[in-house]
Amino acid sequence: KIMTKEEALNRINEALEAADSGLSAKIDISSDLAADGNLDSLQLMNFLFELEEALGVKIEEIYEEYEDYRVSSLVDILMRY
Repeated sequence: KIMTKEEALNRINEALEAADSGLSAKIDISSDLAADGNLDSLQLMNFLFELEEALGVKIEEIYEEYEDYRVSSLVDILMRY
């Protein structure tokens, strides 16, 4: 079953909360997790770890050199899973 946009956003919010309590309150679909200064590099790594753990898969589109941390882009990626 393919994830809906709402389900993908919920997964992102859950992973943000697991990475650091209170983070999801600062984020919406138009946020850029890195460029907006919402997450530092360690928080980004923790967020990605939590996201992959929740999904139970390695997200192939997100790799070491990945730089597009717009929530809208992440939602698009998750909707493929």
